Amino acid sequence: FFTPLVYASGYLVLIFLAICMACGLYYMAELAEEYSRLTRKILMWSIIVVSVIHVLLLIFDGFPWFATLFGLGLHGVYFLFLKDFPYVNFGSPLFIGACVGLLVNHYLWIVYFRDEYKYRVPQIMAFFVPCVWMVPFGFFVSVSLGDTVLPSATHSGGLTGRSDDMSGGKSSALKGLLSWFSSKRDHYMASSGLNPSRDFWGKDR
Repeated sequence: FFTPLVYASGYLVLIFLAICMACGLYYMAELAEEYSRLTRKILMWSIIVVSVIHVLLLIFDGFPWFATLFGLGLHGVYFLFLKDFPYVNFGSPLFIGACVGLLVNHYLWIVYFRDEYKYRVPQIMAFFVPCVWMVPFGFFVSVSLGDTVLPSATHSGGLTGRSDDMSGGKSSALKGLLSWFSSKRDHYMASSGLNPSRDFWGKDR
């Protein structure tokens, strides 16, 4: 009986952690939306610090030249997003190139650490968190969209970027994505004959 209890408890802990992460991400999105200037400065300095870390790892630890230079160039692309921050054009070649570059960056570092057996998983994660994931994650939480470009809107462009008329308000990409899931959930529940009394955020309708 103890073994099934351990597995059940483990899954409950994972569910609890997922809920805590979702709440934390939403709170971070609220803060980033309210203090956009401070968020921009944090992202700018994060890009600078990560770039310096890349250079130091290249000089002192002999990290691969190509992967390091590619990571530096990718963070240079991230820096260009700060020009129109907190708005990002999701249909621009710059954004699409950044997404492709992020995938390539993952591949380059995964291949490097796969061939370097001296690094353990905690060491690899200690590199990936600040040098690969931190800046893209910061942009994902903090960039804003007009209400007319959220996936749930009837706008034909969908997630095509900055709207010409931003009078409809703005919402972070993370909050917009959660709202889109909420609308899909409500649609399926309504089609099943169910009428949810609360929205995604737990507020009464």
